[in-house]
Amino acid sequence: MGRVTSSPLPSVDLPAAAADDAVLHMRRGRLVFRARRPAALVLPLAVVTETAGIICLIAGATIGWFIVAAPVVTLLVTALMFRPSLELTRDGLVQRQYPFSSLTRWDAIDHVGITRAGNREILAYKLVDGVAPPRRQPAAAMLRANNQAYDGGFFADSLAASSDRVLAAIELFLASPERRAELPESRR
Repeated sequence: MGRVTSSPLPSVDLPAAAADDAVLHMRRGRLVFRARRPAALVLPLAVVTETAGIICLIAGATIGWFIVAAPVVTLLVTALMFRPSLELTRDGLVQRQYPFSSLTRWDAIDHVGITRAGNREILAYKLVDGVAPPRRQPAAAMLRANNQAYDGGFFADSLAASSDRVLAAIELFLASPERRAELPESRR
C-alpha cells in the first residue's frame, strides 16, 4: 500500500493504484483529485496568439506586449480559479467548480461505480433511499437522460487520474468510517 502524508493529517494508507502523487495530492489537508488541463484546446490558441503578439512587437506596435501576455495570464487565472477538483473530506465528497461547490455526504452514499452517459465517463453514486440529490449536478441530468440507475456523479473523464484510481480511493473511504475520521472537515 502507498502512503500519502501531510503535516495536518496523520498518514493515510491508500491502495498503490490510488496513491500516485501526480494524481492524488494533499491540498490544505484534503485528498484532492484534480481535473486535467485542456491542453489540446488551449495550447494551439495560445501559440497563435503568441505568434500574433510577436509579429506586432516586430512591427513596432506597443499592443504586442499585451497580446503576448494575454495567454500567459489567462492560463494562470484559469489554472488557479476555474480548474475543477474532487476533494475527499471527513464530511463527504466535495466537487469544486467555480463558482459553485457541491458536497455529497458519506452517509448519504449507498454505493459508487463507473458508468457511461452519452460520450462521458461518470464516477456515479447511488444515494441511500430518501436522500435528496445535491443541486447543480450536470452529471445527474446526463445519468437520468440515459436511464442509468445512479442519482448523481462526477465527470471521471475530466479528472487527471484514471477512473479506476478515483473509484478505488472513494470506495476505500466509503467503506471505512475510521479512515474518514482522519480527514479534515469540508470547507465550502
